[in-house]
This record gives sequence, structure tokens and C-alpha cells, in this order.
Amino acid sequence: MARIGWGRFILLPAIFFLFLGGCQGARVMGPQEENFFGAQRMEAPAADFLGPQSDRARGEQKVLMVAVRFPDVEPRVPLGRIQKTVVEELSEYVKDQSYGRTWVNPRFIGEVSLPHSLSQYRVSPNNFKVDRRRVRKLIEDSMTAIENKVDFSEYQNMLIIPRAMTLPGKGYGMMCYCANPGMLTGVRGMPRYVTLRSQGGKRFSGGVFVGTENAPLGMFAHDFFHALGGVQDNKRRVP
Repeated sequence: MARIGWGRFILLPAIFFLFLGGCQGARVMGPQEENFFGAQRMEAPAADFLGPQSDRARGEQKVLMVAVRFPDVEPRVPLGRIQKTVVEELSEYVKDQSYGRTWVNPRFIGEVSLPHSLSQYRVSPNNFKVDRRRVRKLIEDSMTAIENKVDFSEYQNMLIIPRAMTLPGKGYGMMCYCANPGMLTGVRGMPRYVTLRSQGGKRFSGGVFVGTENAPLGMFAHDFFHALGGVQDNKRRVP
């Protein structure tokens, strides 16, 4: 059985949206299931009770994880602690919650320096007021910093970790969010996956989520599930 800790505060609906497509057509067991008196067993509707599922959330997920720092901010969380959270704990959590149907193959790159001060990347703590140009700048500047040693086509997802102690409206501004699909197009209207480009022309169109150095595991997982879930009928599958 999957383990769910209170400190992780990940919502169960996200798990069902992503991982349980293989359960379609299964029977719902009721109190009279033993059928002592010969009553017919009830069959559940074939596809309705689980809602939409994401095929892209199945199997191995290669995730490029990049911890970035700003020239005017001193990181406060040890790099080893961050790496343990996003590499070991997030990987274990995803495998647990998917009943082994999904697992993370991570590559962690630490201490990547960005060219500009934190103020040029900082975003609003309000989902609907985030400047998508700053989100794009954070991701594309991070891609540019590592483009000579990374083949972005090898990865389905990317995690950017701003090394700035953050609370709502402080530090980076928002502790965690999904950028693709999400903040890069806005979370209302028509969210979609967009293509990001490094200065040297390298491209990436997969899922992207952002979590600061002090974001807890549950936040990383929640926004990773947004990236995995994708979009259907102009809405993100994971609400």
C-alpha cells in the first residue's frame, strides 16, 4: 500500500489522475459482493469513475535537476540536503504513489551560477500575477549555463531549484510551481507545453517545474505531477 505522510501534503486526486488508468473496467466491491443469495454482481462503468489519465506519466521519467544560485544571494540549505530531497525522496515517493508504475531516473547538477541578481528572476507569490517572462528567463538562463554539457533531448522533465531561502513574497517569491505546462502560458485559459531555448539554440519542450532550496517534498511532488499530467481539453489534468 502507498504511504502518505501528513508532512508531504500531496493531494490524492493527483495520484488517481496520473497513474490508475490501468484499473479501468475493474469491479467495485460492495458489501453484498459475497453473493450468498445468487444476486448478480454489479460492474462499474468502464472509464468514468477515475477520470482522465496521463499516458506520459507511466514508466521511467528522466528528470534533469539543476540547482542554480544568484550572484547576490548566499544559499542557506546545504546542497547535499537538497539533493537528498529531490533525488532520493522524490524518486521514492513517485514510485510509492504510482504502485511502481512510474519511477524517476534523475540527473542532479549543482551550483550552477546565473548571470543576474535575484531581483531579475523574482516572481509574485500569486499564481495569477506571475510574470511569465521571468519564468522563461530563469529556465532559459539555466539551460544556457549548462548547454555545453547536457543533451536536453535525453530528458522528459526538468526541475530548476533556485538557491534562495523563500517564503511567500520573500526570497524568490514563490516556493514551488509548475512552469510547463503552467506559468509559461498562465494556469488559466489555454495551458500547454511550450518550447524553451538556450542562448546557443538548444531546445526543450518537456515538463518543467521549479522549487526553491527550502521547498518541502510535498511541493516538489505536487508540481512534478502537474508536469507529468499534461493537458486535456485546454485544462491541466492534475488540478
